[in-house]
Amino acid sequence: MAFFSTPDDPPPESEGHLAYVLWIAHECHGITKATPASALKQDLGVYGDDVDYFALQIAERYGDWVADWPWTRFTELSEGVPITWPFRILWQILSWPFRGQFFYPDPHERLELQHIAKVLEAGEWIEP
Repeated sequence: MAFFSTPDDPPPESEGHLAYVLWIAHECHGITKATPASALKQDLGVYGDDVDYFALQIAERYGDWVADWPWTRFTELSEGVPITWPFRILWQILSWPFRGQFFYPDPHERLELQHIAKVLEAGEWIEP
C-alpha cells in the first residue's frame, strides 16, 4: 500500500489496461477490495482530489486525453459539504414520514474500473 511505502512497479503494458487500472486502485489508493466491477465513487469512495490523482495516474501511461472524460457525471470533484446541506437534512427529516425513507439520492452514474479499461482500449471515450 502506498500510504507507508512506495507503490510497487506498475504492471507491464502486455498485461492489459485492466491490470493497470486495478494496480492504480490497489497500490496508489490503497483500495484492497477493488474488482473490475467496482464503481469509482459508489464502491471505492474515490472523489474529490482522489479523482484528480486517479486520472493523473492513468494519464501518465495513456496521455492527457483522460482529462477530457466526463468525470463530473460519475463522481464528485469537490470535497466538503455543500452550503445547502442543512436544508437538505431538514427536508429529509420533515418528509421522512411521507416518503418512508431517509436518504439523499446520489446523482452520479456508476463508472466501473472495467469500463475505464475498455475506454483505454478503445482509445476514445465510449458511453458505459
